[in-house]
Amino acid sequence: MSKFCQNCGAPTEENTKFCPNCGAAQNAAPAQPNGAPAYGAPACAGTGAVRQGIPAPGFSDRVNHPEILAAVKKNRKAAGVFAFFLVPLPLIGFVIYSVVSDQMEIAQAAMIGGIVSAVFLVFALFSFIRERAKNTYEATVIDKSSRDTYRHGTSDSRERITEYITVVRTADGKKKKIVEYEGSQLWAYNYLEIGDRFRYHPQFPFPYELYDKSRAPYLACVNCGTKNPVEADRCKKCDLPLLK
Repeated sequence: MSKFCQNCGAPTEENTKFCPNCGAAQNAAPAQPNGAPAYGAPACAGTGAVRQGIPAPGFSDRVNHPEILAAVKKNRKAAGVFAFFLVPLPLIGFVIYSVVSDQMEIAQAAMIGGIVSAVFLVFALFSFIRERAKNTYEATVIDKSSRDTYRHGTSDSRERITEYITVVRTADGKKKKIVEYEGSQLWAYNYLEIGDRFRYHPQFPFPYELYDKSRAPYLACVNCGTKNPVEADRCKKCDLPLLK
């Protein structure tokens, strides 16, 4: 009969004294910070079961909650509608400019506008295919750093910007870099700490789910990224279920 490591949650044999994954002793439950009760196997994880409002370690099965899936579908539909109206705007704008200003022939305006609209369409299709190609993965954060760089890769533009890098090692041993830039949400850099085990869900606007949420400073809503208390069950902003 198998059980789970009391330290990292990895599967272990019934009589194993040390975890084969992290080496932690298995004869006593680990102490928790701030006097919180110790936890054992993450058998209740992913079922919404909590201990005094604090999630047990484990990945949640609420990723398939009907309300969350409906929100994902709504977000994709909104993005599609936006792209539908955005793509023809350059063509329409150039034609209107030609008619109103008499500075450009309609045929020329249509050609230029058509080219720009085609570029928009290619970019939209590329973004759509790229998002669809992303896969869910599990990883552990192994390093974090930041550095000053130039947005266009050269000092000639003098457009300095800070780059934030979160380095992770996936469950299959591959090293991956999550790169974010000054002015963006910095969701990975601010939410994930070195040593954190997490799961990446590409279908969500906020894609990071911690394995041990009991030690997190807050629970982030996968739909809007709002910071919620760890004890909360639903997002205080959009009221969707949190991954517990």
